[in-house]
Amino acid sequence: MRVIGVTPAGRRRYLASLVPHLLRQRHVLDEHHWWLNNYDPADAEYVEQITAEHPDFFKICRKEIRRDLNLGENIWKYFQDYSEPDTLYVRFDDDILYMAPDAVEALVRFRLEHREPLLVLGNIVNNAVCTHFHQRAGVVPEEWGEVENFCLDGNGWACGEFARKIHELFLFDLRRGDVEHWKQVELPINGTRRMSINVISWFGDDLRQVPEIDGVADEEPFLTSVLPRRLGRPNAACPDALFAHYAFFTQRPYLEWTWPGLVQHYQNFATGGELSSSHAEVVLKIARHTAWQYGRPVRKLKASLSKHWIRRKAA
Repeated sequence: MRVIGVTPAGRRRYLASLVPHLLRQRHVLDEHHWWLNNYDPADAEYVEQITAEHPDFFKICRKEIRRDLNLGENIWKYFQDYSEPDTLYVRFDDDILYMAPDAVEALVRFRLEHREPLLVLGNIVNNAVCTHFHQRAGVVPEEWGEVENFCLDGNGWACGEFARKIHELFLFDLRRGDVEHWKQVELPINGTRRMSINVISWFGDDLRQVPEIDGVADEEPFLTSVLPRRLGRPNAACPDALFAHYAFFTQRPYLEWTWPGLVQHYQNFATGGELSSSHAEVVLKIARHTAWQYGRPVRKLKASLSKHWIRRKAA
């Protein structure tokens, strides 16, 4: 059986961390395909460049980006070309910044051993549902705020400050070479409830007969809720397949403002560099966090005024 990796791509800032990890997985992945779906010419050029450097491994799949479709619906269009028989696919978000050396192999092995689930998902650092179970296992402190078993949880999905703490904790463990306890958790996910799909795997045969394969569907809710419920095949998660995800759009503004060097830490690790933390960086994070907190009322006022102005203009 062929094993093909795919990534909706992508943002160069994050891919610079993902690419080295993928290249180290060529003993598991036969190829890795970029689903080119960005608007930034510089990002697209980067994808083309790395593909040209590794043409035996990286391939590019292009489709028209339709403005009348949302992001998930545009990504879904790629699945019609990734439903081949005797093929196992593994999809990675472009902002997967870390994968354990054995993560992909563990995911593929688990997938081959467990045929019944429609999808098998990875064990993701900074994924609300996974964080819920990390917290239940004592890996993530409850003192930071409770994370419910819900993919859009107010702490685990919507809160940038919570994401910063998750990354600080994980990088601390990664620096010590001690991340095994992140894998030693049970992940009894609700396999027919929506979940963020930062890393997923599926068999091509399982999607070939789906009526929507040549139509329109919103990728995440369709694959994690609608389809497994329809087919009676709840999704499952693999605790041994450990990955770290940068951020959801709800978390990015805070992270990018308060910790601009976060992505660089993961990139350094991906390229064989050392993980270090300076006093100056800690001071910067504290100062910017304080500024962010004091600026929150101003941002709320600006948002309120903007909505009022839009309503008046529309009237």
